Amino acid sequence: MKILYAIQGTGNGHLTRAKEIIPLLKEKADVDVLISGQQFDLSLPFDVKDNFQGLGFVFGKKGGVDLWHTYLQMNSIRFLKEIRSLSLAPYDFIISDFEPVSCWAAQMQNKLSIKPNAQIACN
Repeated sequence: MKILYAIQGTGNGHLTRAKEIIPLLKEKADVDVLISGQQFDLSLPFDVKDNFQGLGFVFGKKGGVDLWHTYLQMNSIRFLKEIRSLSLAPYDFIISDFEPVSCWAAQMQNKLSIKPNAQIACN
């Protein structure tokens, strides 16, 4: 079985979870790792196959996501190119930990993508 584990790299939380899960998955399957966003401080004990810019959020002064400033900083053309460039054909299973490129690519390629923390499909 071949698995793509896609991680949102705009912080340390998703990567901390991945550092625990990926070694367990590798005991049972061939696992490739994709990260979108590079705003993290952790060293990774596994190889990363794909790196994307993905989408990031701008947080407001009172907490929460500032939707307007998030929209203004978004590079939608680059994001669409990243989605289209990701071939999911080799994978039997895609796990997307809040990672948008793999989630949208899965939807466009009719592949099931699971969010591990919500136990629901992205598509």
